[in-house]
Amino acid sequence: MNSITDSLKIGELTLNKGTVRKDVQMYAWDAIRECTEMRCPVFNMCTYIKRGKCAVQVKYLEALYQSILSNYKYLDEMMLFKIGMQIIPLYIQLVKMQIIEMSLESPMTFTEKGFGMHPVYKEIRATLTTIHSMWKDLDLCFDFAKKPDPSGSSVVDTGDAERGDPQYYKSISESQISRKGVIR
Repeated sequence: MNSITDSLKIGELTLNKGTVRKDVQMYAWDAIRECTEMRCPVFNMCTYIKRGKCAVQVKYLEALYQSILSNYKYLDEMMLFKIGMQIIPLYIQLVKMQIIEMSLESPMTFTEKGFGMHPVYKEIRATLTTIHSMWKDLDLCFDFAKKPDPSGSSVVDTGDAERGDPQYYKSISESQISRKGVIR
């Protein structure tokens, strides 16, 4: 763990995870069950220690908390509460479904109707869509609009479909468009 997440009670059955910054508490529903062979479909493949809380889920959450708390240092307690009570539980569901997916021999299933995809794949996609929607609702979408400039080491901001071209106004104000013949 990193110093940001060292003091948090990750995976414990408590809502208050601890202090993330001066006077800012983190609340989350992120309880993780104990690791047992009876409940885990990938128990024999798992390379983590097999006692205590499910280490796969704990490490997943540690990475998630680390990413959130180090990249969004400005989040207030209400935003963190929404993340902790709505988004983090979705990630818990996601990692559990990914564990199930890992246990499958094949992505295909056979039923009376014939071959089809295992339903866990649809649920993973739906959960990812919901997670994306929740991040967007908080206006915390990841911005991949900046792309490396192939001619140099700088970054070119090409905009996106939602926010448009950030250089548009600058480009039209600098252009020497003739206004002759324009009738208003």
